[in-house]
Amino acid sequence: MNPYYRSLLKELEQMIQEGKYQEVFNLAKEELELPYVPLDAMHSLEKIEQECLENTDEPIVSSSIELSQLCEGNELQKEKAVNLLKTTNLRMHEAEVQKLLDSSLLDEFKGELIEALMEQKIDTPYRIEKEGLEITFVPSLIVSSQDDPTMQSVRSLFEAWFSNNDPSMLAFCIRLLEQERYEMLPYDMSDLDPLVLAKNIVRLVYEAMSQEDALAQFYEKNGLEKVENTTLFIEKRGESYEK
Repeated sequence: MNPYYRSLLKELEQMIQEGKYQEVFNLAKEELELPYVPLDAMHSLEKIEQECLENTDEPIVSSSIELSQLCEGNELQKEKAVNLLKTTNLRMHEAEVQKLLDSSLLDEFKGELIEALMEQKIDTPYRIEKEGLEITFVPSLIVSSQDDPTMQSVRSLFEAWFSNNDPSMLAFCIRLLEQERYEMLPYDMSDLDPLVLAKNIVRLVYEAMSQEDALAQFYEKNGLEKVENTTLFIEKRGESYEK
């Protein structure tokens, strides 16, 4: 580790000993937002951020803008509120989380917030409206993407189809799979047919590029002609907001 980061980390550790969690958190976050942070320093700074979140009973925020104002603002401000909340101890922000889940915020951003709740193993019940139904969920009980068998199977299909000849297509499909998961949360994908899901994500990519002939060739090559077509959540995104 270079001398600058060695000295900085030593200083931050001393400030933690003095209980200056908010100040340390802000300094660590500022460093992490800089380009070209060395990997070893990045990992150490991320650990310090997490230590600050875990060792204070007071809400830590990374912006001078009041979180409550962002939660009540326009769509862009609500999205900023989600990004801000993801850096905090979410146990200290139950009201703000529920307010965003109740709002017109797009499902993809609600999904990102739910995943942050899952990562922090939050066991508080929350409410959300999904496809016209109000459901209650406990974030810590939702199957993670690493443990979701459908997610893993779909990734494997993408790798089999594209890893050798089209890595950019592979990356695009995996990104859409992640977006589909965010749109679905708090539902997981464990009950879905991996082949159907994988086929329709690929379909969406080819259709977006207006490559219907290439899509037909892909179906034929991989024996997918008779696999069910279905509408993905990401194809319906924004519908609830538009209503």
